[in-house]
Amino acid sequence: MLRAVAALPFMVNWFDEIWQYLEPAWHLVAGSWVQTWDYRAGLRSWLIPELLSVPMGIGHALSPDTTLHLLLVRLTLAALSLVIVGAAVSLGLRLSRLHGILAGFVAATWFELVYFAPRALSEPIGLALLMGAIWLLLAQSKPGPRQFAIAGLLMGLCFVARIQYAPALLTLAILTARKDWRGAWLPLVAGGCGALAIDALANLAMGAVPFRWMIEAARINILEGRAQAYGTMPFTGYFSLIAWYWYLAMVPILLLAWIGAKRYPALLWIALVHLAVHSLIGHKEYRFVLASTALLVILAAIGSADLLRRVPRQRLVLATLAALTVWGGASAVLANGNFRPNWSMEADLAEALEKAGRPGKTCGLALYRPRDTVAGSYALYRRATPIYVLTTPEEARRRAGAFDVVVTPQTHLGELPRDYVLESCAAPGITDAPGCVLRRAGSCTPDPNAPTLQTWLEAGGN
Repeated sequence: MLRAVAALPFMVNWFDEIWQYLEPAWHLVAGSWVQTWDYRAGLRSWLIPELLSVPMGIGHALSPDTTLHLLLVRLTLAALSLVIVGAAVSLGLRLSRLHGILAGFVAATWFELVYFAPRALSEPIGLALLMGAIWLLLAQSKPGPRQFAIAGLLMGLCFVARIQYAPALLTLAILTARKDWRGAWLPLVAGGCGALAIDALANLAMGAVPFRWMIEAARINILEGRAQAYGTMPFTGYFSLIAWYWYLAMVPILLLAWIGAKRYPALLWIALVHLAVHSLIGHKEYRFVLASTALLVILAAIGSADLLRRVPRQRLVLATLAALTVWGGASAVLANGNFRPNWSMEADLAEALEKAGRPGKTCGLALYRPRDTVAGSYALYRRATPIYVLTTPEEARRRAGAFDVVVTPQTHLGELPRDYVLESCAAPGITDAPGCVLRRAGSCTPDPNAPTLQTWLEAGGN
C-alpha cells in the first residue's frame, strides 16, 4: 500500500529515470523519443526499457490520453520491490518469528525503500534482484545447486541492470559458494551466463552489438571521465549524505546493524564493499549506495530483534509493539525531514508537460527559454509532434505557427506572443523547472528550421 501511494505522484528526482529508461521504453511503445548522449554513444543496455515497455504499452493502449502508462510502470516496479520485503522476512524467520516481524516491517515501511520502490532506476531494480539472490543463498540453511543456479541468474540480471553492483555480487558469491566448485560455483556461473544471454538477445533485437554497451560504459565513464563532469565529492561524501538523511537516527541504526551483523556477517560485508567501492569514485549520488543503506537498515532491524529477545516473555509483546512504533515513527520523521524535497522534486515540470499534451489536437510544443538541464520528454508529453526549443522573444514570434502550446518558467510569461493564453502554472518546486503552460487556438505548420529538443540536447553534448 505504501509503495502504491508513492507511485501515484510523478516526480523526477534523477533524470536518468526519464532518459535512460522511460523515454526509450516510450520509443518502443509509440515511436517518438528524445535520444540522449547515453544511447547515442551506445553505453546503455536495452533490456530494462524493453521490459518496462510491456506495462507501458498496456497503459497506453488502455488510456492513450492519460499517464496511465507511467503509473503501470511504477506499480510494476513497486511490486518488484516487494522481493526486498520478502527477503527480509525470510532472513528474519530463519532466526525466529520475532526477527521475521521486525525485519519485514522495517523493509516494508522504511522511507528510502518506499521512495525508491516505484522509480525506474537501475539502483532499486538491481537491489530487488540482489535481494532475491540473498533470499535464496542466505535465508536457507543449506542452498543446493538449484538455488545457486537461480541466484546466479538473478545476480547476472542485477549486473546487467547496474554493472556497478559487480563488487557486491562477487562478495555475495565468495561468501556463499566458498570452495564448493561443483555444487555452488558451477550452477552460479551457469545462471549468470543465462542472464548475459538474455541481455545479448535483448540488444540484438534492437540492432545493437551484444555487450558493447558494457565496454562503452567503462571506457566513457572511467577512462574518459565523463561522469566526473556531473560533479564530484570526496571519499567521505556518502557518509555525509547518509548522515544528512538519517540525521540523529544514524548512530543507533549503525549500532543495531553491527549487532545484527553477528547473525548475517555476509550482509554487512556486502554493504561495506558496495559503499567502499562507490566511495572511491568521484561522482557520487545518494541512490548509488541504496544497496548499502538498505542492507544496513535490514541488519539494524535484525539487531533490534536480538535486543528484544532479552526482554522478559511477559513484556515481549508490548516491547515489540514499542519497537515497531519507534521504527515506523523514525521512518515517518526522516521522510519528512531533510529527505522531504525528494517527494515532490520536479513535479511541476512533470505536471506541465502532462498538461501540454493532454488535448488530442495538440500539434506542436515549444519549450521557451528552458534551463540547461532536462526540459522535456515524449514519455510525459505523449504526442508525436515536434518539440521545439526557443530562447528569444523574437524567435518565439517568428516561429509561432509551428506550435500551439508552450511550456516556460513563470518569469518569462510576458515575453510570448499575446495569442498564447495561460492555462496554468504548476506550484513552484525547489528547482527552476519550467511549470507554466500556454496555448493558442488553431493548427500548426511544422518548421524544419526551428531547433528541436533533440538537436538542442546534441548541441549541448547531452
